[in-house]
Formats: sequence, structure tokens, C-alpha cells
Amino acid sequence: MKILVFSDSHLYLPFDERKFNFLKSIIASCDRVIINGDFYDSYMNAFDEFVNSSWSRLFPLLKARKTVYIYGNHDQRSFSDNRVSLFSDIQAERYKIKTDKKTYIFEHGHKTRITPDAKFKISWSTKHNAMIVVHFLRNIAIKIFGYFGVLLLFKYKNKISKKMIRNFYKPKDNEIYIIGHNHFGEIDEINHYVSNGAILYGFAQYLTIENDKIQLHEKWY
Repeated sequence: MKILVFSDSHLYLPFDERKFNFLKSIIASCDRVIINGDFYDSYMNAFDEFVNSSWSRLFPLLKARKTVYIYGNHDQRSFSDNRVSLFSDIQAERYKIKTDKKTYIFEHGHKTRITPDAKFKISWSTKHNAMIVVHFLRNIAIKIFGYFGVLLLFKYKNKISKKMIRNFYKPKDNEIYIIGHNHFGEIDEINHYVSNGAILYGFAQYLTIENDKIQLHEKWY
């Protein structure tokens, strides 16, 4: 079985046909899907708008692959309703898959690196305006600097999460923590840590797991 793991697609309006086609292709290439949080961006559009948008064309593909949906900080459980079942069979804050050799533990990662939206009481309109600016500036930076822009913006975040997992989660020898949230993919099985990256700003990082082998994929779309 080939499992696709992706997160931080931050789907919002206006609809992006190019991003849709990319997601459709990678979903169709796998047997099972785990969405590791921030599937849509509730600070950009409400869940109702998302569900009734053209992004819903992905839902039948995801349902056919018995998708597991992990809640993130931009798509928290309280932001949605039972219509999450339109695109997923299982919804959770944390999910485990056990094989003969390993235990894979999936969670979005916002507990390993706290962001301002969790630290402070901020109104939705403030978050909305902030995310418009953040998405715009990051998009421009990556268009100008390419992969170097991705490195500069996101890679350092993995150090914070890795330290948190090592010091407070204390993984067992056979456990691998797989998180999103940090927007930069990394496989460090020695430290029981994997980040599955993001699908944003024309650059995609995602994982496949097959026969206990984790592979990080990187593509421009």
C-alpha cells in the first residue's frame, strides 16, 4: 500500500486550477491519504465557503482513498462541522499507524512550535488581514528567490519542533513523529522526526510511505 501524506495546502479562494490539478494527480497516484492539517485556511475563508467552492472537486478522490484528516491550527476542529466527512473517513488530532517494524505518529505540529494565533487572543478579522499579507509576501519572496526563499522562510522551524519532540515527547525506538506546520520537508529518522512540508506558492513537498520506506518528494507546480 502506498500512503500519501501532505499538509499545509491552505486551500482558499480564489480557486487555483493549477494547484487543484497538482493535488488531484498526487492523490490519484496513491492508495491511501493522510492530510496532516491545514488542508484549508479558515483565516482566509470560512469552512462553508471552502466546502461549497471548486475545491470540493477533490472530495470524491479523497473519500475513495479513505482519507485520514488531522486537524491543524488553521483548520481546527471547532472551525468546521460534520461535512469534513465529505472528504475524509477518519478525523483526529493525532493518528497512529503500526507496522511490524515502526509506529508512525501523525499530528499537525502546532503543539511542537507555538504560533501567535495560539499564544494570544486575536480576532478573526485581524488574523484574516494578517494572513492576506503573509501569503502575499511569502508568494513574492518565493517567486523572486525560488528554492532559496523556501529555505530562508521555513527550514529553521524544524529545529524548534525537533527539539520539542526529543525533549518532551520522548519517542520510543520504533516511533517516528510525522508533522506538518513548518512548511519545510525533512526526514531525520535517527531523531524520530519527519516533516512532510507544504504545498504552497507553487512549490510542493509531500511524503509517500510504502513498505516502511518514507520518501520526501519536492516539485514545482
